[in-house]
Amino acid sequence: MRKKPIQQRARVLVDSLIDAAGEVVARDGLEALTTVRVAARAGVSVGSLYQYFDNKNTLVAALMDRVNSDLIAAVDRVAPLNVGADPQAFARALLIAAFEVFEARQGLARELMRHWHRLDIARGLHRFESRMLDLLRAYALAQLREHSVDPSPARAFILINSIVFTLLRYLSLPSPAMFQREELIEELAAMAARLITAPR
Repeated sequence: MRKKPIQQRARVLVDSLIDAAGEVVARDGLEALTTVRVAARAGVSVGSLYQYFDNKNTLVAALMDRVNSDLIAAVDRVAPLNVGADPQAFARALLIAAFEVFEARQGLARELMRHWHRLDIARGLHRFESRMLDLLRAYALAQLREHSVDPSPARAFILINSIVFTLLRYLSLPSPAMFQREELIEELAAMAARLITAPR
């Protein structure tokens, strides 16, 4: 982003540009995204867009940040409600919340995920990993009497990245996929439970 929107009016403009970019991507696909189309969709001049975004790649980065924030907000909302559940149910609840984010905004997240291999996901992935590690630690503390949960960094890293890249691959498959998302959720939840449940 070229300059940070400090005033309320500037923040509204930047949000409207990101919204417009999301609408173009969701409706016409990532390949159709151009700064001209985004500016027209937002009802502003291309010059106004270039005050805040260098090119379409910075718009895509802003969209990725938004999806990542939505994903973190979703798991933050669901995790406390399921902190008393067994590990498989806890993982299932988080996965269902993640899929709800992927299906929201007319499929914007799904379209971005289809092209994840071409996008810079490192910053967002690091932020998501950190948040998930915090949630796993909190869950382990809440489960001290019921289940022995091991939130060690190595296990958490393997678990989080296994799930993230499985979801990315699944979302990039031609639709309809070879199996339903409910089956994927159950298999991933079972895997998560096995990985984070340490023997007593």
